[in-house]
Amino acid sequence: MKIVLYHNNNCSKSRICKKILEENNINFELREYLKDPMTKNEIKTILENLEEDLDEIIRDKSFKKNKKEISIDRLTNVIFAQPNIMQRPLVYHEKYHICRPPEKVLKIL
Repeated sequence: MKIVLYHNNNCSKSRICKKILEENNINFELREYLKDPMTKNEIKTILENLEEDLDEIIRDKSFKKNKKEISIDRLTNVIFAQPNIMQRPLVYHEKYHICRPPEKVLKIL
């Protein structure tokens, strides 16, 4: 089964998650989404297959207050315009999972 880590090297949690995968000899694809921007279709696929609630994918707490305004289309546009606002680390394994804390990755796999 394919495993993909959506990684931001500036994020300590993302670096820890990457290290956990490497130390456990787990084969994974590294997707540096800030260096290689995601398409709107890719973002939409993530949102449609996110294990957690949609409001968990955004790091901005003020955005979470307006739950009525949260939709896949709106979130797709927000993340496309500001990819750094997406919560991380994000791991794909059958579904997309926000790995907070990073050790959560071992439970998913």
